[in-house]
Amino acid sequence: MDVYACEDTAVDALGPLAVARPACDLTIGAGSLVEMLGAFGRVHRILRPHLQRYLEALGDSRVPLWGGPREVAQNTASLPSTLVLLVNARLIPSRPQLICLRTLLEAGRPGVILAGSTVAAAILQRNDDSADTLNAISQGRQSLDALADTDLPQFDATLELLQTPADLLTAHEVSLAAMLTVALDSGRYVEYRPGLFLEHLDEPTLAPKVADEIVVREGPVLIDAAADVGPFCCFDGPVRIGRRTKVHPHSWLGPGTVTGHDCRLGGEVTATVIEPFSNKSHEGFLGHSHLGSWVNLAAGTITGNLKFSYGPVRLRGDETGSQTATGRQFFGSLIGDFTKTAIQTSLPCGGLIGPAATLGGVVASPVPAFTTRLSAAEQGTRTSVDLVATSLARMLSRRDLAFLPADRHLLTAVAQLADASGMEAGDSPPGPARESPSCVEP
Repeated sequence: MDVYACEDTAVDALGPLAVARPACDLTIGAGSLVEMLGAFGRVHRILRPHLQRYLEALGDSRVPLWGGPREVAQNTASLPSTLVLLVNARLIPSRPQLICLRTLLEAGRPGVILAGSTVAAAILQRNDDSADTLNAISQGRQSLDALADTDLPQFDATLELLQTPADLLTAHEVSLAAMLTVALDSGRYVEYRPGLFLEHLDEPTLAPKVADEIVVREGPVLIDAAADVGPFCCFDGPVRIGRRTKVHPHSWLGPGTVTGHDCRLGGEVTATVIEPFSNKSHEGFLGHSHLGSWVNLAAGTITGNLKFSYGPVRLRGDETGSQTATGRQFFGSLIGDFTKTAIQTSLPCGGLIGPAATLGGVVASPVPAFTTRLSAAEQGTRTSVDLVATSLARMLSRRDLAFLPADRHLLTAVAQLADASGMEAGDSPPGPARESPSCVEP
């Protein structure tokens, strides 16, 4: 069957991590919504225009910059092929929501599920009556919410959507343990010893000697195939390490840490999501945070995650000083794709860091996209698309990937969105482009 993950205008409220990647490709819990929906059939993304153009231009030439699969489909012979599932891209990938959707699909009836006034999901029969609606939604001419005004029956079910930046952290914490159980139930993992689970595929897994040198104080710890974990690492689960990710010796990964594929980890990390292709290779604390893809945190970079007053964290939304309560005591930083720090950078508690930022010193939040800010005393200057593209091309080459024209077009679109957002918020125009400092690692 066909599955559509549809973005709506509320995606923009999710903060810096949802600017250069689809909301459905954000890692929440053990994986992304796209990966979860793959259990039902072939997944199609219906995205904001700049992301839709990027995927069309990229084609099958390479994995997207956010590292998610270009297409996802699994064997779903048990589900009716005559049905079509449409899901809001802000749906939280969790075990209860997975069960809810599967139960409704197995019942085989059309209908909608509302989250307030928003359509969280809809099931349609594939026939002549639904063909025009499907075409309009898939081509972006009609929103998913338009199905609320049709004669489709409303299911007596509840689905939760991401609403705010803080939801990225909270939803991850809530859904992780159960979604790791789903991963273990897939049969892809073998329990090497209590609490330590190694993915068993054709790709090589950890050598027994290395696995014996890993300390697992609490499980589960899932290590995907071809990961490279150094000796004397300590894990306090739940933890998941993605394929081809390298964890340096003597690292400590605490509860709630999940990495995508092809990452580099070192030092102390806890309660943090690191999306594919990002680096936190050296000493320094990273906690209760979420990093996009192609982020590089240089040696000695640290995040605050708890106020000295132990009170709830508030997010500063723009230069006017407006603040939003998160209701969370622990909140590190949300760091957009392509961002880099210099050595000894201090990131704030409750930090919102836009994509393609270059940071050093003590950082004040928020940081707009494409901003170079090397000390707390300066407001920052504009980083050009050319500088970001040059740096990104070098990072891609280190993963044996080519930098493509589609990638430059995406960077340009993100920069233009940042300019438009800044003007709407009443911000002053960005300053001239500035070269990145030599202390920022490639």
